[in-house]
Amino acid sequence: MNELDNKKELFQFAKKRQQIHNYPIFQSETKLFWKRFFNKKSNIVIFSFLLAFILLTLILLCFVKFSPIHSIDNKSDFVNNLPPYYSQIITRNFERGYQLDLIRSIENQESIRAAKLGIKPIFRILYDSARDSGGSLTVNTDIVALTYNPYDLIKAINLNQNSININILNKVLLGTTESGIDIYSRIFCAFALTTSIILLAIFINIFIGFSLAAFYVFNRYKWYGIVIDKIAVTLNAIPEIIWIFLLCIFLGTNWYGILIAFILISWISFYELSKNEILNLIQKEYIKAAKIIGLNNFQITYRHLFKNVLPSLIILIADRIAINILIVASLAFLDFLTAESNLNIGTIFKEALSSIKVNPQYLIIVAVYITIFCILLKLFSIGLSMTYDPKISKNY
Repeated sequence: MNELDNKKELFQFAKKRQQIHNYPIFQSETKLFWKRFFNKKSNIVIFSFLLAFILLTLILLCFVKFSPIHSIDNKSDFVNNLPPYYSQIITRNFERGYQLDLIRSIENQESIRAAKLGIKPIFRILYDSARDSGGSLTVNTDIVALTYNPYDLIKAINLNQNSININILNKVLLGTTESGIDIYSRIFCAFALTTSIILLAIFINIFIGFSLAAFYVFNRYKWYGIVIDKIAVTLNAIPEIIWIFLLCIFLGTNWYGILIAFILISWISFYELSKNEILNLIQKEYIKAAKIIGLNNFQITYRHLFKNVLPSLIILIADRIAINILIVASLAFLDFLTAESNLNIGTIFKEALSSIKVNPQYLIIVAVYITIFCILLKLFSIGLSMTYDPKISKNY
């Protein structure tokens, strides 16, 4: 019996949970950086809004139905300057001539067709300044204002004009430009293409700038290291936007020309930032230890230095995206971007301003969309900066 009692005592359940001593686990500076960043609720909110904005853009791109650079119907001018589909009634001024006469003729033909069938006409002119306020059609004026529904006009043309057939396969949600290009497709494709070009250029700039900075730091007393730094200082002496303008004159303003221009110039800011960070990091004990155990400069650069410089580079990325968007927009306003095939944010802004009287929604949507994106990027950048250096929070 004593032996059985002893065995039972050996296999009894514990009455209290045994305390486990927590020992500190080593974490890299990058992991600590992101841990501190997401510990603040405001940073989580900003990051969530930015992520939601990006997802919304991707979803909106899935609903693009028309070409962003070609008219929805190249054979007709009646698809030019169409209003948004949810607000179809417009008032336009016409000079006396073929187009005005054709619209009036379509109204008459549709009235006759509807009367024969005993149905309501699909199209009618709601207001004609020459008829409704000027007396007879012979009133002495060269400009006639018409209020009508252009979508109903297109339907009436297809029904009454055998020689004209205007095909609009999908709804034109935001209307069309003066060249008949779908505004919805143009806005979101231009935004996606521009940001893609900018992001691709930035990632290449990070690689070039960081690599050259590390190469300079390890060879700063040699002639080729000094040459690299002098080139960067010389290029940085002239504003970046001027370099971009000059390069676009020779490279062109297509997407690849703009991409090459940013790659050739925009690495300087990443170079200067990386150089200053690396000069401080190479004095750390773990870098000296890495040299002692036999790691070469290449291994030290990309195995140890890069992940420690990365938080600073990410902060700069958020600012660079907004700056590069402004640079691309400036190209259009200075007439560097003139062709409609140059699909980017600058061209869209210029088009929206030129058509503000005809379609003000174009400018409103573009301005609001880009403004929200830039604000979110700036708030994200501030959050990153405050996480990296808590002293910055005193300035906000």
